Formats: sequence, C-alpha cells, structure tokens
Amino acid sequence: MHPRRVASSSRRSILAWATVLSVATTLPAGAAEPDAVPGISHKPLLTVQKRAPELERKVMGVLEGLLRTPQLADLKGASAHPSVTIEPNSKLKVTKASVSLLLKPIYKNDRETIVDKKTGRYQGVGEGSLLEIRVNALSRLSFDTSIPDNLYYEPTRVKDHQGLPVYRVGGETPFLLITAKDRHPWRRVTVSEYLARLVREGGSDAAEAKKQAAQLTGGAGDKPACVARKRTEIVGNCEGPNATYYITWNSKYFDPKKPDAIQLVIVYMGHASHKTQDERYYQQHPLDPFTQLARAYEQYDWSQVARLVE
Repeated sequence: MHPRRVASSSRRSILAWATVLSVATTLPAGAAEPDAVPGISHKPLLTVQKRAPELERKVMGVLEGLLRTPQLADLKGASAHPSVTIEPNSKLKVTKASVSLLLKPIYKNDRETIVDKKTGRYQGVGEGSLLEIRVNALSRLSFDTSIPDNLYYEPTRVKDHQGLPVYRVGGETPFLLITAKDRHPWRRVTVSEYLARLVREGGSDAAEAKKQAAQLTGGAGDKPACVARKRTEIVGNCEGPNATYYITWNSKYFDPKKPDAIQLVIVYMGHASHKTQDERYYQQHPLDPFTQLARAYEQYDWSQVARLVE
C-alpha cells in the first residue's frame, strides 16, 4: 500500500505508509535457548546489477565493521549470513545498496543443522533475525516520488542513538536515519501552502480556506502546518508535543551528479529495533539472534557511516 495524497476530504484520516517486511523472530516463551557452540560466519553474498566500485567498497566496509563488533566477532549460538546488493534506482537517479545481516539460531539436535568437521563451527537453521542497512533507498519513508507534491505526516522522532535520529512511521519498526549534513529528505509544508492546496482542490473547505488565507498576517502563513485536532479547524497549529506536521518529499534531496555516492542511509532490525532495550530478556537469552544483533547494533559506531554520507 502506498502513501496517498491528503485531500480536504481526508486530511484527518491516518496516512497509509508502505509496510516493509523483514524476517525476524525472537525466542517464543518456553523455547530452548540456542546451543552455545561456535557458529559459521559466511562470506557476504554479493549481487551486483550495476557496477559502482567505490560504493561497493564502502558498504562492504560497513558490513565488515558490524561483523567485527565484540558481539559478532566470535559467534556463539548463531551463524551469520550476510549479503550485499548493488542496483540502479532509475527513479531517483542514484545507485542503491542493501546490506543484510541475518543470524540463524543453532540447535545441534536439529537434523538440518550442518557442522564443519574441520573447524567445529555450526550453521544455524530457521528464519533468525535480520538487520537491514538501506543506502539511497526510501524504505521506511515510502515516499511516492512519482507525485512530488504528495502530503504526508512527519515521522515521529522517538529518540537519538549515538547522536543520530531514530524515527517511527505509524506503528512500523523504528529506523535510524542518516542524512546529508546540508539537506533533509522532507520539508514541512507551510500554512499558506496548505490553505492554497485546499483552495486548489476544491471541496467543502475550499471557501473557508480561501478566506483564512486572505486573513493571514505577520508571517503567519510561513509557519508550519499541522494536522487539525479540532473539528472546527481547517489547519491545526503546531503547539504542544503531540502536533503532527504536514510534510512533502524533498525532490531535490538526491544529487544526480553523484549517482554512486552514499547520500541517504536507513537502518532497522526485525520487528523491534531501536526500542528501549529489555535488559532482562537479553540476560535471559544471550544467544538469541535478536539479542546478538541488538548488541552488535549498540556496539557499532554509526558515526563512521555518517561520515560517508555526501
């Protein structure tokens, strides 16, 4: 399901954001803990649909850095299955990359489990837990770039991680967002812009919107527009912590002159990434793939990735 344009007749309804599914499982209640045996860390599966040597080198470096974190450097109870995909993004005129790190739990008694007799390392089975790093892809943002002036609700900034913002869209998995220093992938819509849109689209609120637009004074039209919280309002003010801003995709965010540069990075993990850690669960299930990925995410220095973004 793609996000849709906010018209006057539907501005109070919840916007539909695309759901990005990823494989992730945590141990169900009563499940056995994975066996505390050394796991195999496979070589990355590299899929290249467009040659971009420098981009490939950088994302492979990020993946290698994750695998060198204290948590993953000597795997126990899980095996690592990393992959990297490099492909063109014709809509945005950039090259996008996807780095996936899948950890599968090891159960020695599972008949599908494989052990390398030379190294004594095991390969896990099942779905496991997945950490995703998306480069130059909108993923959790899910902007419909074919309609540049679509309106959306601004993602909720839920916390910071290592000084970088973590956002959530609706009820979806939170994500770490790393952007260029000089620009942002969306911009807030002003009151004047929003009222003008209502007038242009017509409908039951068009006349009142035109009247309010004519009465704007003292820079009031340049303020951000927020979702109305009262039935009598056409456009809400943005006061208070619960204000929801109207935004639109910044169509000038990606620089087509740097198609192979890292310009945007989105990081998320399974169904519960970047939430407040449940230390009790992590202590009780240290070999759970979700626990191990979460700790690796905490240990990795994401400022290294931020320095790569142009």
